[in-house]
Amino acid sequence: MSNLSEKRKKVQPHKRRGGASTATILAVGLFLVLGAGAIWASRSNAPKPSAAPASSPSGTTAPAPAKATTLQMTPISAKVENGKIGIPLDAVKQKGLVRFIYKGAKSETPLLAYVTPSGKIITAVSMCEPCSSTRFFIQGNNIICSTCYTQWDLENLKGISGGCTKYPPDKIPNTISDGSILIDESVVAKWQPRV
Repeated sequence: MSNLSEKRKKVQPHKRRGGASTATILAVGLFLVLGAGAIWASRSNAPKPSAAPASSPSGTTAPAPAKATTLQMTPISAKVENGKIGIPLDAVKQKGLVRFIYKGAKSETPLLAYVTPSGKIITAVSMCEPCSSTRFFIQGNNIICSTCYTQWDLENLKGISGGCTKYPPDKIPNTISDGSILIDESVVAKWQPRV
């Protein structure tokens, strides 16, 4: 018999007394892994502290660079008299970017007006024709389509980036008289989309 018990000792693993079972060890290990993962995830979603301001050699703090402001379109009303579409010059100067509708005999045409960084007044059809958007906003020195985010230079409406760069708001000539921006009604009435 002793021969049989010696064989069992060689073949069977030794039983631990008072030790943890394999299932307990796996459960504790899984708990530790999940807990560490939860801590890591909560820290990666936490707001990041802002970078310290730059210091100049004299030790003073430099101001943070200014963010480009976004200027949204402001709706205004237009008057049509004597073949001219008129909007107040002061409204464009105060708001920076305005939107108004020309209501013709057969259709309505959305128009916009803005002041360029050099001080020119631009009037145009308020449409990004490929994507059919009629809304824009100004950010920095660019006018941007609110739908496709194509960007054009404010001064010359030259395309900068995006899918519709060849179709900026279509410029319409204007004149300024007695505090009003005037657009020839016949030009707008004849306007057709380029696409």
